[in-house]
Amino acid sequence: MCFMKELMVRAVYCEMLGYEASFSYIHAIKLAQQGTALDKRVGYLAVSLFLNESHELLLLLVNTVLKDLQSTNLIEVCMALTVVGQVFPKDMIPAILPMVEEKLNHPKEIIRRKAVLALYKFYLIAPNQVQHIHSKFRKALCDKDPGVMSASLHIYLEMKPESYKDLVVSFVTILKQVVGGKLPIDFNYHSVPAPWLQIQLLRILSLLGKNDRR
Repeated sequence: MCFMKELMVRAVYCEMLGYEASFSYIHAIKLAQQGTALDKRVGYLAVSLFLNESHELLLLLVNTVLKDLQSTNLIEVCMALTVVGQVFPKDMIPAILPMVEEKLNHPKEIIRRKAVLALYKFYLIAPNQVQHIHSKFRKALCDKDPGVMSASLHIYLEMKPESYKDLVVSFVTILKQVVGGKLPIDFNYHSVPAPWLQIQLLRILSLLGKNDRR
């Protein structure tokens, strides 16, 4: 299995150089399905790089993702949520949506953040299937972890501003906290408090303020 992991890394490198390594795709899925945590991690990484949402081989990974989402191992849950948020086919969303929503209440912030990003991806590829998740994003906007909060902002750049006009005060409050240096120092970039988060909030506020002078 360790040997296969090394071969998979080389296959990823070949594809990065522009050479097709489609013969290795099935082995990437097998690696994600079994082996140690590190083996699975390499397998999941290869799958996310090799395959797209419409690839037929993804169906072979569905049961593995469902199993890993129920795992007590945080690394396995993280890997499964990452793949779900990157390449999961939209026709399989109904089967996995309840589990992803459940992860929004997870005690670990990294799990909540990845769950928010997965739901955002679902909204992009199949908005009609996830109309009810808007309330989930409103809750995530108030999450005590800044990473989860910032992840929840993405969807507001895609929605119609009229549907969340009542959140103006929340966005302004968050922006004031960011500019005031209230976030952990990890969010700073060259001594500037979370510049990308500031830009994202300003973009959202510009959408809300368009054609609305008040």
